[in-house]
Amino acid sequence: MNKRTLPILIGNWKSTPDTLQNAIKIVKLLEKKVLSAHPKLPKKPYYLAVPEIFIPHIKEISSGFIGSQNIGGISLGQTTGATIPSQLLTGGADFTLVGHSEVRKRGESEEERMHKVALSLQSKFTTVLCIGESKRDKEGKYLSFLEEDLKESLTLAPKNLFDYLIIAYEPVWAIGQSVPATPQECFEVVISIRRSLVSLVGMDYAKKVNILYGGGVHKDDAKIFLDEGGVDGLLIGQASQDATSFFEVIKNCYSK
Repeated sequence: MNKRTLPILIGNWKSTPDTLQNAIKIVKLLEKKVLSAHPKLPKKPYYLAVPEIFIPHIKEISSGFIGSQNIGGISLGQTTGATIPSQLLTGGADFTLVGHSEVRKRGESEEERMHKVALSLQSKFTTVLCIGESKRDKEGKYLSFLEEDLKESLTLAPKNLFDYLIIAYEPVWAIGQSVPATPQECFEVVISIRRSLVSLVGMDYAKKVNILYGGGVHKDDAKIFLDEGGVDGLLIGQASQDATSFFEVIKNCYSK
């Protein structure tokens, strides 16, 4: 996977919708809007992280990339209730999220995240590593926190496979709030992440990594983060769970 000039727009359905039938309805409506868009959108204009059980079904009717919201940090073997990257790949998944703030909140450890990223990349599975601070201090200590989080999460990751790695910056304090992060605040973090990647693996490997913003993105501010926030794309939560609102984000992001 090479660094893209087109935006990477990833929708995260989380634990919605309630049935496969409703999931199919959403995607069919989204596809109808995408096909009728003027000017025409790219052949694969979006990514969707959906509940695992929906992946094969959504893959059949979607023009986008379909992925999972998490993986188990385990290898092939005798572990009950965990899914490994190769199983997801052969089941139709194009990518996976790792380290989402909600997964971390449920108890995901640093060590687990470390192994998830490494195992996913070793399978040449496009891996979206989520990082983000819970609060932002005036002294800028959150930047050190993010840099350390990134470093620890990538400890076991093979740098020769960094072209399969995407970083999603999701400031937890901005999600669902009346005052979200600004593009300028996002840009500051992007510079810090880029610098950290260069110090970890060197410029040649670091420049292969795309960086996304995911802090409560909606149709009205999505394009601004692409234009002024220094990111290569967006990780979109609630706005992606409705076909019309997700399409509006996509259409706005591809507008000139």
